[in-house]
Amino acid sequence: MESGGKKRLAIISVQKRYAEHAADLIKMFFADTLEFRCYDTEQLLEIDELQEECILLSYFTIFQQVKQKVRKDAQILIMDLTFRKDAVEPLKAIPGGTKALLVNLDYRNCMESITMISSMGITDLELIPYYPGCEWDSSIKLAVTAGEADLVPPGMERVIDLGSREVDANTIYSIAKAMGIENPFRDEETIRLRDNLVNRNLEMDYLFSENNNLSVQLNTLLGLVKKGVLITDVNGRVCMANQMARGMTKKYTDFESCNLEDILPEIELDNDGENADYVSEQLIHLNGRIVAVSVSPIESSGRVNGHIIMMEYFEQAEDRQHKLRKKLRDSEHRATYTFDQILGNSSQIQETKRIAKRMAQSDSSICLYGESGTGKELFAQSIHNYSRRKDYQFVAINCAALPENLLESELYGYEEGAFSGAKKGGQIGLFELAHQGTLFLDEIEEMSMKMQAKLLRAIEEQKIIRVGGRKLIDVDVRIICASNQELKTMVKEGSFRRDLYYRLHVLPIKIPPLTERKEDVLLLMDSLKKDIGAEYALTKEAEIILEEYSWPGNVRELKNITEYLANLGYPLIAAEDIPLDVEDIPDKRSKSSESCTEGETLRQFVLKALKRQEDEGGCGMGRKLLAELAAGAGFAVTEQKLRRLLHKMVEEGVITAGKGRQGSMLTEKGKWEIGDNG
Repeated sequence: MESGGKKRLAIISVQKRYAEHAADLIKMFFADTLEFRCYDTEQLLEIDELQEECILLSYFTIFQQVKQKVRKDAQILIMDLTFRKDAVEPLKAIPGGTKALLVNLDYRNCMESITMISSMGITDLELIPYYPGCEWDSSIKLAVTAGEADLVPPGMERVIDLGSREVDANTIYSIAKAMGIENPFRDEETIRLRDNLVNRNLEMDYLFSENNNLSVQLNTLLGLVKKGVLITDVNGRVCMANQMARGMTKKYTDFESCNLEDILPEIELDNDGENADYVSEQLIHLNGRIVAVSVSPIESSGRVNGHIIMMEYFEQAEDRQHKLRKKLRDSEHRATYTFDQILGNSSQIQETKRIAKRMAQSDSSICLYGESGTGKELFAQSIHNYSRRKDYQFVAINCAALPENLLESELYGYEEGAFSGAKKGGQIGLFELAHQGTLFLDEIEEMSMKMQAKLLRAIEEQKIIRVGGRKLIDVDVRIICASNQELKTMVKEGSFRRDLYYRLHVLPIKIPPLTERKEDVLLLMDSLKKDIGAEYALTKEAEIILEEYSWPGNVRELKNITEYLANLGYPLIAAEDIPLDVEDIPDKRSKSSESCTEGETLRQFVLKALKRQEDEGGCGMGRKLLAELAAGAGFAVTEQKLRRLLHKMVEEGVITAGKGRQGSMLTEKGKWEIGDNG
């Protein structure tokens, strides 16, 4: 600080004369408290470091040249320029509708001048920006300039020079704030000077002055907002910004007093008071990311005094919409299964999983084929969780479970009053709920032809219309459908649309039935036992039964059998405990056995064994002994299977079933069957 206790203010412009002109006005407010130094940009080249506590720049464009030469504790301000009211007064006498060139250094200066003149209520004069190098209408004979008369093009009949623009009251406020001066407008003279300036934005700066408690409250509020917020005056000068906005724009210091076009050049401000309620929305690229931006005018007394700019990363906006959609349906749709939960060591299931993982990386439609109970929804959820859409909703619906009208309202949603019983406010459909995610259409073959046509249109256009509505709604949904019928056959029969088939059948996946991967049966059963907390073991014969069974109900049937055996409460499950039909378990005999006569059936073997027992003077023969003899003869037989066979033979009258240890014995009819008729 200089001797005498005065703080120092440096004023820097491209040409020193502009800096000195600005200093002349500023001195009227701070002559007793500040010391002034004026520089041009060429002088800066010879200076290692500026010693002043506050630096005032004529334009933001020279900021980069200056910031390397200021002290760390110095504050940098950007000068706002305006006109004196008495200088603008001659423009009011010009007839309405007159065209005039507004002459200045560049387009930006032209537009700032036009905005200021308009703020004075001079709106009937049609001012057209003119600056060196631009084209102009030679029929225009009136020029208005701001101290740049030497730039006026030839041929003008009249030139109105408003004089060099003055430093406006906003800048005076900013200097006072930076230097710790309480009130720069301390007497009648300074108040008169202030009031003679065109200060359309003075109310914005006053609103945000730290002497006003509202500023503190507003700063606190903006800090809680999860979006970037910028507040500007009517000319685009930034008056306030929250921390989120600073982070998004990579400007953590020297933010206020910047111009919006220097920070977000893609944003256009609407200063038309007639559109004060209008909110413009657009997407811009900012530091390598897509940002959703909304611009809302700040309107007071019928005119626009500034703007509020709200910024949000596009992916965050999408995520927020995603969460809101879930709340609108008051439901949670999630894919809980992954490929790791699809068990099986067989080559068939391993190959199917490999194909499904590759197809999951695509956004194309997938069609899952498989018998009932093979786990089509398990695969659908796993595909979703392996895709780029995994962070969004997995929405499933069974097309066979609802009548046509209900299926339509579920898929596409409906507007309020669309039909009797419709909810107040309407309801979003599953397509909207699955936006950015996956929609799983199970049993697609049951969908009516009318619904097929509407589904085709939604897939092709990626737009839907709610029932009873007119508005087209954009949706980005990956379709996975499932069928236990061959859709191609249905197309030939005329029960499924050919065009929809080709839309859905882009990536077909066939899920193998359990009968084609029997080596996985016991592995799956062990997993199912753990799920229900069962701990029983299986005999070897029981394992053979389970592995040889055809499993027409696939994994769903296996789950039922697992639960049934668990409820028996036996620690060891024998073959006869398993409730499966004998007809579905094929006989498999050892080809190496010499005891088994070629072509001999188990029935014939039992009859002959009972005949030998009788010939040797024995009584009947028990089921256990018969089973052992049959196994030794090469028959793949269990006690349960044998028990069913013996029961059938008793009903036919070829054997008798003795009580206790008597066992089974031949009847005369049985002897006749094996050729022993005496």
